Amino acid sequence: MSTARDLDALLADRAEAVEAAAELVAYGPARWAAERPLRLAGEAVVGRIGDIASKLPAALVAGTPALPWAEIKGMRIVVDHAYHRIDYARVWRTLQDDVPHLDQVVRQWVAQVAASGPGPEPTREATPGGARNE
Repeated sequence: MSTARDLDALLADRAEAVEAAAELVAYGPARWAAERPLRLAGEAVVGRIGDIASKLPAALVAGTPALPWAEIKGMRIVVDHAYHRIDYARVWRTLQDDVPHLDQVVRQWVAQVAASGPGPEPTREATPGGARNE
């Protein structure tokens, strides 16, 4: 699979997660607080966004310095492995405020790259130790 196709698939996954976040937020904070399945769905959305972030090309990460990529990736670790410490008010704020901001910034980067024409294929971001994310 080519890197460009990988990026397209990651961007599609990101768009789906952004839509899911918006759907959860549309239920409102009272329903969020009252219904555990919504909170668990919010965990899954945040985890998915963090997973996608860990696979994005270095060019996208470098081209979007307004986003706290380390924190975005770190939220996946919290929801996947430290779920007993989840602050659901923080997850709500992430879904309500941070996810739309992430969407806006990534969309702007994609538009800028598309406007600049074809260039070198993006590379995957290297993980610590030099391994590549797959």
